[in-house]
Amino acid sequence: MRLRLPALSLRARLALLYTGLLATALLLFGGGGFLVLRDQLERSFDAGLEANVEHAGGAFALDVTADGQLRPSTRLLQQLASTGGRVVVLDRQGRQLADSAPRAPELPIVADDLTLVAVRAVRSVTVAGQPYRLTVEPITTNTELVGYVAWASPTADLEGVLRTIGGALLLGGVVLIGLALAVGWLLARRALAPMVAVTETARAISLSGDFAARVQAQTPHDEVGELALAFNEMLIALEESHQALQRFLGDTSHQLRTPLTSIRANLDLARRPDLAAEERQALLGDATAEAERMSGLVSDLLALARAEAGARLEFAPVALDEVLIECVRQERPAAGDVRVTLSRVEPVRVMGDRDRLKELLLILVDNAVRYTPPSGHVAASLEAHDGRVIVTVTDSGIGLGEEEIPHLFERLYRGKRARAMKPSGTGLGLAIANWIAEAHGGTIALRNRSGGGAEAEVTLPTAD
Repeated sequence: MRLRLPALSLRARLALLYTGLLATALLLFGGGGFLVLRDQLERSFDAGLEANVEHAGGAFALDVTADGQLRPSTRLLQQLASTGGRVVVLDRQGRQLADSAPRAPELPIVADDLTLVAVRAVRSVTVAGQPYRLTVEPITTNTELVGYVAWASPTADLEGVLRTIGGALLLGGVVLIGLALAVGWLLARRALAPMVAVTETARAISLSGDFAARVQAQTPHDEVGELALAFNEMLIALEESHQALQRFLGDTSHQLRTPLTSIRANLDLARRPDLAAEERQALLGDATAEAERMSGLVSDLLALARAEAGARLEFAPVALDEVLIECVRQERPAAGDVRVTLSRVEPVRVMGDRDRLKELLLILVDNAVRYTPPSGHVAASLEAHDGRVIVTVTDSGIGLGEEEIPHLFERLYRGKRARAMKPSGTGLGLAIANWIAEAHGGTIALRNRSGGGAEAEVTLPTAD
């Protein structure tokens, strides 16, 4: 059974990453520096050893008798050994003639030491458990070999220095790694503080359902600050969507209560067995009309809810003159005795969602027809000026109350004149039209005409 280790937090992983990088850097630079230093010290030690043995070889060359025999003086031997090394003199056959430490174990001089004197090799040896560096120098007089001098210097001091330096580097590395771990932990904690705030805010929202909470971005210009800002923007969008949903539910429950009550009452009356067939049909017709009005109301409320929730529009070049002509042609059959005409239409293109632009124009033309008495007149026109297109819909209807004009684009608002003439309206059409106009970077305005009736004007930017 495999043990499953607990997952490390991001903070711990970042701190370990910082520490690992520093430890790697210290290992590379500290270890490399130590190796370079050790090599230099050993080279310097060997160079001193070679200089000493060369000097000894020259000095002992003066202790040669007339018959060519090497007779090393004890005084010279002790004088040379006083520099800190051990000196051994050999004859040309490799037999030992003198030793500065006669009571100490013999130096491990081998045949290769004598045959490789031309290259002056230096090697490590161990004598009585102590480390030495050993080299051999030939003793010559007039290019004639008379013997050898071997010099061995203890390396205990050198190795002690290297151990001290190595220990200091190791201890310093451990201290630095410990400091790096602590500093890395603190830096990671500080860097991830906004992310912790985001997590806590998200958890609080999930528990309370309050989208008004926000994350404080301490450093808004770095990546974590950008995350906090993006999270706040998401919260704003969620809050607006939530509020739109609450308004939709409130508006729906308020507006559907009346038609549902009417439908229920009509159906209850239609169940009466003593009711005449004509009255029953009339009640059923009223219920059907209320159901249709309720269906239209729900469709309008859904459209507004999508708009407030940030519904995306598909923008493309649109021939707005063609859309206006379609709307007028579509409204004429339902206008009855109201005459619907086009007064002036200029060909112009705008960037927008064709279906939504058509819905906007249909709302304006339908409202004008709806609140214009029989034998009245509705006219639509389209003109382009200075990079803007202006669509105007005028009618000879009941007009607008001046005190009502500021509220006409509010959801579910209907003026007194409109309620008196058409009680079945929903009061949502102009709110939808206003959203479509603003979503296309345009404006919409309603005003009374001087000769009677009302005028709706939509202004949109033309396509570049």
